Amino acid sequence: MEENTSALVFLTEQQRDGAGEWTPGHRLRVRFEPGEAVPLVQLGWRDLAGAESMIGFDPDMTTFTGMRIASDGTSCAWRGRLAGRLPDLPGHRFRAEGGKGGRDLRLLIEDGGAPAVRVNWADGEGSGGSIVLRTVDLDGVGNADEITDKVSGVRAGNEYAAAGEIAANLLDDASTKWLSRRDSDWLEFTMVEPVHIRRYALVSANDFSDRDPRDWVLKGSADGRTWVTLDTCSAEFFPGRHLSRDFHITGPAADTPYTYLRLEFTRNCGASETQLSRVRFFSAGHTYEAFAGHRYAAGESPTPYAGVAGDPVTGPPATVERWRAYLAEYSADMLRALDEGQLFGTTDDQRLASWLGYDGATEEQITDLEKRLGARLPPSYRSFLATSDGWATMGAFISNLRSAATVGWLGDLQDEHVLDEKYLEHEEPAGPVLLVSGEGDAQYWLLDAGDVSPDGEWAAYVWAAWYPGLGERHVSFADLVADERASFEELSAAEGRPVRPEGAGELLARGRRAALRGRVGDALDAFRRAEEKGSGAAAYLKVVLSAFLDVRGTHHKLRGLLHRPHVVAEVGAEQVNAETIPLFLHSVDPGTSGNAANAIHVLGEALPGLKVPSAGQEQDTWLADHRLPEPPAFERALDTARELASAGATDDAWTVIQEALVGWYPLSPNRIAPVVLLTDPALRQVVTPERAREVVFTPRGGRVSG
Repeated sequence: MEENTSALVFLTEQQRDGAGEWTPGHRLRVRFEPGEAVPLVQLGWRDLAGAESMIGFDPDMTTFTGMRIASDGTSCAWRGRLAGRLPDLPGHRFRAEGGKGGRDLRLLIEDGGAPAVRVNWADGEGSGGSIVLRTVDLDGVGNADEITDKVSGVRAGNEYAAAGEIAANLLDDASTKWLSRRDSDWLEFTMVEPVHIRRYALVSANDFSDRDPRDWVLKGSADGRTWVTLDTCSAEFFPGRHLSRDFHITGPAADTPYTYLRLEFTRNCGASETQLSRVRFFSAGHTYEAFAGHRYAAGESPTPYAGVAGDPVTGPPATVERWRAYLAEYSADMLRALDEGQLFGTTDDQRLASWLGYDGATEEQITDLEKRLGARLPPSYRSFLATSDGWATMGAFISNLRSAATVGWLGDLQDEHVLDEKYLEHEEPAGPVLLVSGEGDAQYWLLDAGDVSPDGEWAAYVWAAWYPGLGERHVSFADLVADERASFEELSAAEGRPVRPEGAGELLARGRRAALRGRVGDALDAFRRAEEKGSGAAAYLKVVLSAFLDVRGTHHKLRGLLHRPHVVAEVGAEQVNAETIPLFLHSVDPGTSGNAANAIHVLGEALPGLKVPSAGQEQDTWLADHRLPEPPAFERALDTARELASAGATDDAWTVIQEALVGWYPLSPNRIAPVVLLTDPALRQVVTPERAREVVFTPRGGRVSG
């Protein structure tokens, strides 16, 4: 069978216990690759709401049969047939450890319900396993993400106005309801501004369960005219009165904002009237942080299997259609983030068209190139040329990509004074090297025709004058382009011009919560991802957290941050003076000649006008005077610890700090730990490197919810 390297989309049907009729169910999108693409035989999962699903696949994974148990305990038979494969459908990737090879776990299970939190599987080779997934609310705790109050108006196809049972009642907390004198109807909600809808809740009314909705579609629109289906539900029911049921929006629809939302009820539970007590909307769902469990190979004992969440799986472009969309988006990103002087090689027409490439090469031009080379081009590069015959600028370091007419083997292009083959002699490429770029910032892009993957892709490399060798191996030309784009986005974000700032605030908040809970790895990962989206505060907090783990080199990291205006602006001058500068000075090795004086010079360059004593007692006094206020109880503990430390009782001083640490909480948003423990000269003998690590692994932040 074809390997399951794509998301599989199944059209499903379900049959209630004791009922002979099969009714349409929610589409199932599934991709489960525990380190490798394998044909699954069985897959089961339990979701966040308590519903369970268990299915078995045929050998080709084109059909499945199984059952579902809803969170209220009702069950139904379930079956599905394959409707298609979607290689571009985003999913979740986890950096895995343990088990077979420790490779990435790729996961996508979308069945119209809540996110899966437990998964078990068995494949056709006799292997399998079971994992539990840890989720996190994207918007904190409770119902802080509810956006029902952003509804400015609601209207219905029909309402029982004479009894006061109108659509507006759906927005009230009171025990009222909306009643339609029809067995099918619609509701339309207008929002005060575009909103992301990732979850919604329907609450059954006070009486007559046969009036409850059974089948419906939720749609979203930006203009009230063109509608996009967000969720489809069928054969649903409410087992009680005034019962609230949650429904989750998944996939790309959850990441698109809408001004209008429309519920179309196509069938109820048998009555001639339809009713609901309340409708609620929420902007945040859940995402994954980590997983843990076990896996086993055929005939072997189970081994631990765990990992942490990475970025959604999207994959580099492979077809002309995907290249066109990918490069159009990349062009727009570069035009938005780069200065005029950085767009070298581009024309006014290209900038106006927001397309930094050219017309695609014809099939005849590509075939002529392959005849000239005596080899068929790798698929991703071939489809790139068909999309754009060359490229103007591919990022900060590569100025142009060659057209089909100018691409050639490196050995055949020596007369053009390009990269001399002698620089590759010690690299020993597997085969002839294809030069696909012009000279960028003293670098070239190369494809190795002797290093070919099973799908026909050639390994891709960057040769650059500033580092020896060919550098990192990329599995394909498309992978090299994707890596260059990632580097461009990282550099743009570091300069305070993020390409994709969306979600930076959520990631920053998640990192703060994780840091205060003592989950250091999760916090660092969230801060890293927020920094990639341009958050200066996240960049700073990542360095602060790392300083507790190992203070060495912190001054180099802070030096880079202090030269970024957006970082200093987000952290604030007060915190920079009272926390950042002391931390910078603390991490400098005073035993190396000239280090202290050089550190002061570096600070002066980054922060003109700053006056800090260069060393000795004067600097210690300055550091003692420049620190942020702490919570009162923790401040008292610090005073006690200083007195004990001055008397030589460093262990007793640490005990006092330990006991007070759990009650420490941040007095401002950009604080996650008491940096004073690292920078206060009076505590240098108390807070050893081991104890510094203990600080950040200790849950704290008693006054911070979430």
